[in-house]
Amino acid sequence: MFLLIVFYGSIKKLDHFQKEQAGQCKMEELDTLGIWCTSDFESAKSFAIGTETVCEISETDFWEDGTPKVVQYDKLIHGFVYKVYIDEPNLREFDSYDQFMNERDPFCDYASTKKRHLTWQDKAILVNKDEANTLFYRSLSKQGNDGMVIPKMPIETGPEDMYCIFSGDIMQIADVFSME
Repeated sequence: MFLLIVFYGSIKKLDHFQKEQAGQCKMEELDTLGIWCTSDFESAKSFAIGTETVCEISETDFWEDGTPKVVQYDKLIHGFVYKVYIDEPNLREFDSYDQFMNERDPFCDYASTKKRHLTWQDKAILVNKDEANTLFYRSLSKQGNDGMVIPKMPIETGPEDMYCIFSGDIMQIADVFSME
């Protein structure tokens, strides 16, 4: 029996996982692939801190008629890190981040002034992120995978082993740690 223990950072409070990632916005063009977790608690913390746009009635700024203005600003949010159990997941194991990106590339369309076939290494603009990610994870799912593991993936806190789980149905929250 194989039990995987990972950590998931989010700015939102969760009771359970759904298919879509929740409150995790630092994976940029990979965020719609699935639910991103790490084996390292400290690395998961960076995903639990972020901002949310807030609109409030100002107590100090007023219109000429004396009506308070509505102000919008980004509020710093300290969320949660979840310790998660996944029972016997079937994960596609990549040897490297480069291998992962190279296998995802056939599903991607890039825009650039260059006239040749572009890849992720050209740092061109990905124009079909959601479609490419959907087609890639469907391809991996058809092969019987519940997700994937990418060793030493470059993330904000440094290279970490990252897990991308395609469905929250197989994830069980074991513990929740507040970052406040």
